[in-house]
Amino acid sequence: RDMRSTTGNNSLFRKLAVAVSFAWVNIVAWHLSNNGQDLLGDPTTAISWLSFMADGGMSSGVGLVTTDGMWEESPGDKYKDQDIKILGFTDKNYLPIARVWYNRLTLLGYTEHHIVAHDEHSYNALSSDDFRVIPCFIKNPDYAHPVKGLWQQIMSARLHLTMDLLRNGTHLLITDVDNIFSRHVPLYGFLEEGYDVYHAYEMRYPTFIYDQFGFVICSGHQFLRSSPEAIRFMDVVMKSCSGKKCDDQVTYNKVFFRELNIKWDNIDNPNHAGALRVNTTHPENNNLLVESVTGRSLLTNHTVKIWDRDFAWRLAGAIPEYCPSMNNWLGMPTKLDDAMTGDGNKVYKKIAAFGIWDKHCRIERD
Repeated sequence: RDMRSTTGNNSLFRKLAVAVSFAWVNIVAWHLSNNGQDLLGDPTTAISWLSFMADGGMSSGVGLVTTDGMWEESPGDKYKDQDIKILGFTDKNYLPIARVWYNRLTLLGYTEHHIVAHDEHSYNALSSDDFRVIPCFIKNPDYAHPVKGLWQQIMSARLHLTMDLLRNGTHLLITDVDNIFSRHVPLYGFLEEGYDVYHAYEMRYPTFIYDQFGFVICSGHQFLRSSPEAIRFMDVVMKSCSGKKCDDQVTYNKVFFRELNIKWDNIDNPNHAGALRVNTTHPENNNLLVESVTGRSLLTNHTVKIWDRDFAWRLAGAIPEYCPSMNNWLGMPTKLDDAMTGDGNKVYKKIAAFGIWDKHCRIERD
């Protein structure tokens, strides 16, 4: 599939070119602050922004140049009364990353992004710096068990908040704060395109689902329309996460593959013999599906789209060799080599990933 041909203003798209110092300035600020708790919120001295016109000849490390998100015209006032929010989630441990994520989206031109704070410390710190912040506090946080305890509490709270807002009429882009946005994609386009729920491809987790079905979806980046059909879908999800702890990645995939009974458009199964795949010897990335697919659930009647991997990029390592095209919307890099990130804890490395992404997958692809 080739990149869509456009003319005039439709041939314009925005590219983010961020100076390599972006991440490192924030890392220095993080080290100088109270263990990252009070990272400065103003990144304007660390970031340089450029816009330019595409001249063609585009390529993608995953083998397909996406056309997702390349809206050709503005809908005018059609969606002016629609409430659309981007939600990124944090507790006090991820607060430095949340600040970097929020400021990046602001400078890309987004105005609908909010940080959901899971503790009072995060909420107060963000509110005092005029971030748009939504409280969603965890009662009795289980800090003694960071994965089976606190993390699963946060994932459960995230699902419950998602459902509440959908029922209130808000369309949602649910995303992780360590996801690295590359360009501004107007969110009205997903309403115009018309699907109820949009997913990104994950890699192989949960492995018991991947081994059976050949692909999995990502709970850390999805768009949900506030429609009766999408709410029925979330009802099914919530029944699988009825308590105060759950792994949302496992929950979404168990529902997606075992309950939704999706009828795919023009194919029997996305994991068919002729499907485009990542071509690499890397054990975690090899044979991962690449191309967008659409369908409808026979259980809930909601329509589904899984984005191209070039649009919503998720691989282990693979930078710079498998960087996406300049049409990419965001990267979800993981397991970057210490030689790239430098030594440090988890927060340090996730902040460093922003600069690595920009240097290798944006600037050097120009």
